[in-house]
Amino acid sequence: MGRIVHLAIKCASRETYEKSARFYKDVFGIYETKNTYDRGHHSKHMTDGNIDLALMLYDSEDEKEARLAGPGARIHHIGLEVLDRPSMIKKIEDNGGRIFSNRAEGALKYHSPDGTLGEIVGVGRYIKKDMSPQGRIAHIAMKVNDMEVATRFYENVFDFKQISTKTDGGRVSRHMSDGDTDIALVSYPSEDAPEANLAGEGPCIHHWGVEVPDMAAALVKVRAHGGEVLAGASATAVKIRAPDGNVCEISPNGAYAAAAV
Repeated sequence: MGRIVHLAIKCASRETYEKSARFYKDVFGIYETKNTYDRGHHSKHMTDGNIDLALMLYDSEDEKEARLAGPGARIHHIGLEVLDRPSMIKKIEDNGGRIFSNRAEGALKYHSPDGTLGEIVGVGRYIKKDMSPQGRIAHIAMKVNDMEVATRFYENVFDFKQISTKTDGGRVSRHMSDGDTDIALVSYPSEDAPEANLAGEGPCIHHWGVEVPDMAAALVKVRAHGGEVLAGASATAVKIRAPDGNVCEISPNGAYAAAAV
């Protein structure tokens, strides 16, 4: 089994790196825990209390891992906590994934068959802390080319459970769960479909989602702290673009738990 414990966001400049940290703190109460430097990039680790959110700033786009999820600002990868790394490596490869990292690394990166980037870590690398009262990271959406291939990978490797599958104008979204976080696999009829290119062309981590206690108050904070509220907003899910350039979705508390029923 696997549990999502980490989400890494690549920033394009020092300015957006610092501004985004302030944005996530002021809007969602996601707070800083540590700063590190390794493998050609700075990392500012933050948390909602449950999931580690790492803002990353690479020395250049030529660094080995910088373009793994594409050039420029990107939601770079997710991290999953697993009990047995050796058996998980075999499962990843047996189900069409490719290992990227040196196999001795503590955070082992892989490419899933749907093209998105992830990493597996041992238990205890990212420890739960005090929960933020302002926001909880509750959702991650991945844009995929082949819904069934992607579904089998997350079921067979990480034991994610299917919750629901919905079709809306040719857009298919399949919600899965690790028992705590909602994972949506999304396929679009074309790259020209509404919202398909919000995070760039091709397979990618499309957006991440935060549940908040007061939607109206959160949106006021988004605008006040340099974020952009995107078109297509609804009462239950509002997409925004944060100062780092990536897309986040805001929903009321309990939205993803309700969707799972």
